[in-house]
Amino acid sequence: DHVLTNYKADAARLYLSGLSYGGFGSWYMASKHPELFAAVAPVVGWGHPGLMEPIARNQIPVWAFAGGRDPVVRAKYFYAGINRLEELGLKELRFTVHEDMGHDASTRIYAGDDLYNWFLEFEKER
Repeated sequence: DHVLTNYKADAARLYLSGLSYGGFGSWYMASKHPELFAAVAPVVGWGHPGLMEPIARNQIPVWAFAGGRDPVVRAKYFYAGINRLEELGLKELRFTVHEDMGHDASTRIYAGDDLYNWFLEFEKER
């Protein structure tokens, strides 16, 4: 709300991403406020299966990222939430594990264009 009120922002193109604990927060915010976001990309933070129903119901595109060598947030914990989204019929769902990266996988993810170009594919109905 602050961004939309104080900056030139397009409400149909609000994208959500966060790193580590912010990744966990991205899942939470998308679940609690699904009407706001055009797409969400949690980075090295998995989502609890109990958060997935509003995301799937609102068909919020998700691209989640994990580091395959991350000792802090292990990739294996992502699958319960990802599988739940598949069960609930989320159409646009990606999960990428950077096998050679640890918790610092975000440096590669946020430095490239792939995520930003993917975000721009999505817009909420006006």
